[in-house]
Amino acid sequence: MSSRHPLPPHLAQFVHEDEPSFFTDEVRSEQQGDLHRRVEDLRCDQDERNAAINEAWRTREMIKNVLIRYRGFATRDGRDEPTGLEVPGVLAVTPDWNVYESKQQNDMSLEQKRARDIVAMRNNKLSRRNGLDMFNLFRKPHAKSSGNSTKKCETCLNLQDTYGKTSLGKLQRSRKGCPTCRMILNALGVYSRVFDEDDKVRIFAPIARGNTLRIWCQGKQSTVGEIPFMIELYVLPGQPSPWSSISASTEISGDTSSPEAFAQARYWLSNCIQNHDRCPSNQDVHLPTRLLYFKYDGERWHVRLAETLGSVGRYACLSHCWGEQGAAEVLRTERGNYEDHLKEISVQSLPRTFQHAIVSSRRLGLQYLWIDSLCIIQGDDEDWGAEAAKMGSYYGNAYVTIAASWSSGPKGGCFSYAEPEYIGRQLYRQEGCTVNVRRIIAHGYRWPLLGRGWVYQERLLSPRVLHFGPLELVWECYTCTTCECTQSDNLHTELSNKIEHSQIMGRTTTREIFRNRWRNMIQEYSRLDLTVAKDRFPALAGLAKQMQSYRKSDYYAGLWADSFIGDLLWEANYGTFEQAEPRKSDNKAPTWSWASVNAHSINYGNVGTMVTQSGVERCYDRIQTTFVNLLSIDGKPLAKGNFGESEDCHIVLRGPCVKGIVEHSPIHTPPDPKTYSNPRSYETQKEYYEERKHKLKSVLRLDGVESSTFNSGHEFTLDYGLFHKGRYHIDSGASILVVKMAAVEADDAIDTIYSNDQILCLVLRQLLPLARTYERIGLAKWRSNDDSVKAFEKAEDKILKII
Repeated sequence: MSSRHPLPPHLAQFVHEDEPSFFTDEVRSEQQGDLHRRVEDLRCDQDERNAAINEAWRTREMIKNVLIRYRGFATRDGRDEPTGLEVPGVLAVTPDWNVYESKQQNDMSLEQKRARDIVAMRNNKLSRRNGLDMFNLFRKPHAKSSGNSTKKCETCLNLQDTYGKTSLGKLQRSRKGCPTCRMILNALGVYSRVFDEDDKVRIFAPIARGNTLRIWCQGKQSTVGEIPFMIELYVLPGQPSPWSSISASTEISGDTSSPEAFAQARYWLSNCIQNHDRCPSNQDVHLPTRLLYFKYDGERWHVRLAETLGSVGRYACLSHCWGEQGAAEVLRTERGNYEDHLKEISVQSLPRTFQHAIVSSRRLGLQYLWIDSLCIIQGDDEDWGAEAAKMGSYYGNAYVTIAASWSSGPKGGCFSYAEPEYIGRQLYRQEGCTVNVRRIIAHGYRWPLLGRGWVYQERLLSPRVLHFGPLELVWECYTCTTCECTQSDNLHTELSNKIEHSQIMGRTTTREIFRNRWRNMIQEYSRLDLTVAKDRFPALAGLAKQMQSYRKSDYYAGLWADSFIGDLLWEANYGTFEQAEPRKSDNKAPTWSWASVNAHSINYGNVGTMVTQSGVERCYDRIQTTFVNLLSIDGKPLAKGNFGESEDCHIVLRGPCVKGIVEHSPIHTPPDPKTYSNPRSYETQKEYYEERKHKLKSVLRLDGVESSTFNSGHEFTLDYGLFHKGRYHIDSGASILVVKMAAVEADDAIDTIYSNDQILCLVLRQLLPLARTYERIGLAKWRSNDDSVKAFEKAEDKILKII
């Protein structure tokens, strides 16, 4: 913590004298050296300092552009020290975390990553040293009465408007007569002197309790694809505020490995255990089959694999990314090294993330840690099957789960250092009050871990998760979500579903709520990445078993027996004007299951989806009538010892069917030069077409419906690209069968342009020469009064087997 922001009193008792760590000595030595000289370099005149600021931002912009252009780190020559980052007269300036973390990191060596961390840590240490700040953060205090002025300002609206729009030029012209306009300019000036007077500025006054005052600016340092430049103004807890719209927020530690950061983590953990009724304490639980055991004997650390033999206790779990190369990047326990690991595992052989997780566990008072690659015998199908089936319970019974959320691989580590722009800087001082400013901290945005499929159930099942983000620690439990800066509760993030999930998981929950929750989960889960496609069911089995214990229904390949017809009506999403992906021949999921396709995401919007006030999509059921009967489900349901994959499962339906054909055609049509007045626009569109002219779509034509009245461009959604060569290829003009499944009523609360009474149908193709045996290939939908629906007046009632 900064010397000007002392540790809050409630955290003081949680500051511990930590044991020596096996990874910090080198970092600490690298931190020394020329730090004092650099501090002295910053003791310069105001003009020189302003020039240094501008140069720093220009260099920063150059680095961002390089990252975007080359999808990697600015240095690509293999040297240990990153180049292009240092600016004469100031500390090294690193890329913005949001931009950097969205790009590939594999081009960086371990030494380059360490150098990057040291640069950020030096910046952080400097900004906290004796109140010195390289960005000239300390402003002269305004007159004591300025904050209490009641004169109406048409430019900043006295910080009261929830969405005040203005420009930098207007603020500059108003600054002499308005102290708040002057303060906003000073706040923006902390970060850049290169704004243009035409730059848009928007002032977001708090709209919810606990929100900070936020200022948005489209400055010249913003790049394509980056979040608009946004800062927040706040006071520290317990301090009065000179403006009612400037509320309290806390400082971040700036170093997630620091004693201050772990004091906060211990406080969250203690508060959760003692005061959260909905969060199980997990003090004495059955331990996993194997755990890492570690201790410090006064001279060195010892780590080994331990067989627990049915004992009870407390342990932590690690949630981490395996990296793009998967198992090749992580240390693994195999049959060949199993006996050695039971004796000792070399600390130096552990990747950085594992080392950090061990230290974190020990600092939280634990001596056992579960890591999948070390505690499951890799390459042993029998052990993997037995242990993977228990993974849901392992995370559910953990005392705490440590999440290496910002790191894309095991070499990245858990710990990180915040760049100085995210550390609070004093902007305005008045007797008894200090207004601080910092750049907005994104919570969960582009964290690599949150994009992984296995992590979905690890998060939702764990009673407590401690996220190590790129800037701060974030806490999730069944009762609350919070962070070091205290603003995560008031921002929509990818961490928004854990509390909702824990509230629903109970014996008093109705079947309808379970049904809707599961469809929401499929929509969320289907957007995530899995390195191995066959893990699609195992990575969700823990959540399915949790729901099954309350729902009391059978589960087959991602669908539930008590809502099977509605669950069948999923839709594959491949993106607008994008060609559908092929169905992979090694995917063994039944074709009626959402898991059988390789789409960008799965959605149940046709069955019913609404957007909540917080902007989150949530499923609900609008099915009014079903036209089919589910006669049987022939397969093995989810049970102890399996994942509910039901690879050989088939279903038998009875319902009204009509025949039709599918035809393939290009998605894009060539541009007509006659419609373009600007030749350059035509050439641009022609180039766009040439690059995409090979992409295909498929349309559906029903027997008995004239082509002139039929347009299936938006009514037929492919499960996969029927036109791709291989096992699932379908020729253009091939016959198909359409099954009338359900009628969905319009929702009056939604604009009627987008919500109408609809008929939903499954589109099938027959597997010749098998009789009455079909595969699903897509979903069709029409308005209830559409001409296509009239074709079902002559429908034939059929009994169908769908595999």
